[in-house]
Amino acid sequence: MSTTRTLISEWHKNWIPTYIKREFDSTNILINPRIKKIHTFSGCRRSGKTYLMYQAIDELTKDYGRENVFYFNLEDERIERTMRFLTNLIPSIISHVGPRERLLIFLDEIQNIPNWDRWVRRINDTHVGVFLFISGSSSKLSAKEIPSSLRGRCINFEVFPLKFEEFLKFKDYELGNVEYLDEKRAELLGLLEEYMRFGGFPEVVLSTGEMKKKALVDDYFRTIIYRDLADKYNVRNRSALAEFIKLLLGSRYFSINKSFNTLRGTGIRVGKSALFNYLRYAEEVYFSFYMDIYSPKAKDRLRYPKKAYFIDNSFLSFISLRFSGDMGKLMENLVAIQLRRGLSKNALMEVYYWKDTKGREIDFVLKEGLTVKQLIQVCYNIEDRETKERELKSLMEGSRELNCNDLLIITWDVEGTERRNDRTVTLTPLWKWLLKQ
Repeated sequence: MSTTRTLISEWHKNWIPTYIKREFDSTNILINPRIKKIHTFSGCRRSGKTYLMYQAIDELTKDYGRENVFYFNLEDERIERTMRFLTNLIPSIISHVGPRERLLIFLDEIQNIPNWDRWVRRINDTHVGVFLFISGSSSKLSAKEIPSSLRGRCINFEVFPLKFEEFLKFKDYELGNVEYLDEKRAELLGLLEEYMRFGGFPEVVLSTGEMKKKALVDDYFRTIIYRDLADKYNVRNRSALAEFIKLLLGSRYFSINKSFNTLRGTGIRVGKSALFNYLRYAEEVYFSFYMDIYSPKAKDRLRYPKKAYFIDNSFLSFISLRFSGDMGKLMENLVAIQLRRGLSKNALMEVYYWKDTKGREIDFVLKEGLTVKQLIQVCYNIEDRETKERELKSLMEGSRELNCNDLLIITWDVEGTERRNDRTVTLTPLWKWLLKQ
């Protein structure tokens, strides 16, 4: 029996495992021969792409039948990672199960096959009844970076680790009405702290004990560094790559020049061009993402350091030596992740940070089109008077300079408003802000 036939038999025998439903709008799936679309699932390794595909399969099976749906994990060691496997795939399926009016084919981690996009386009263009669903741990499958040959042919689902509401569902926490949580507030804040420290990777959320969680995150980190980055991009200087990523995890701001000098000071020889590449690679595999300073001048955005954020807080808690217990930094990264989710749904939205010559800073500047829509500060200890005044002064100055009056401070658990200079600043607890996004 061929490998493909073996995989088909195993698939229809075992079908999909039990899963917890996530937030997923299956109405965006389009099965229409007149409007052929490739459905892509992109996101960080272990963020839940496979199980979201299972969820889609469950929904589609109701309308198209179990016998017409096929799933292949292209990380299976039995699969030959060459174009030949893809070329023979549909003939092998038809040979095994007979002709079908509809074939729904799910291919998990398709980036493992070189030149996969050429095959995907050919099948989508020439096989009327075949609908493809593909996933990968690379932004190359995202709406912005999909290969040019597939532009206009894809519907993308960008998959992140669990959002807070999903996390609560995985923890069997009955949320109820967000406005009336006084009796369950302490339990909710305890879960929020767990989420903020250990992140939203589904397997980590479901595991018990900090050491088990740490072991999983350590394994994810090594896999991302050595498999998704070093192997995929043929990085020869693996020690430099690993040290640079750890340096990135420990930086509030970063620049290539500063990183280059720091690494050279520790005896690590690596070129600046290589560091630029490492930075891009880390973003492409959804490990990190970056924010520029807000400025209408492109040269300022290039000249000032960037801020780095990471796709899951667990990397800051377990890998970073600097921020593992920094609640303010963990809060800020959590807000950045949620804003990054929003960018995948609104192509006009951009997010920056702002800083003036006196060192006053605003964590997030939300810009839509030509208009600055909102200024956001993130503050864990807003009840400290000095801290509160510093955050408010920054917002007042930023509001004046950027002509924006929608001012927000995301707090740990303080709610209310503050009035300054004819402007109103809203204070919102982190849990409430996360649940309303």
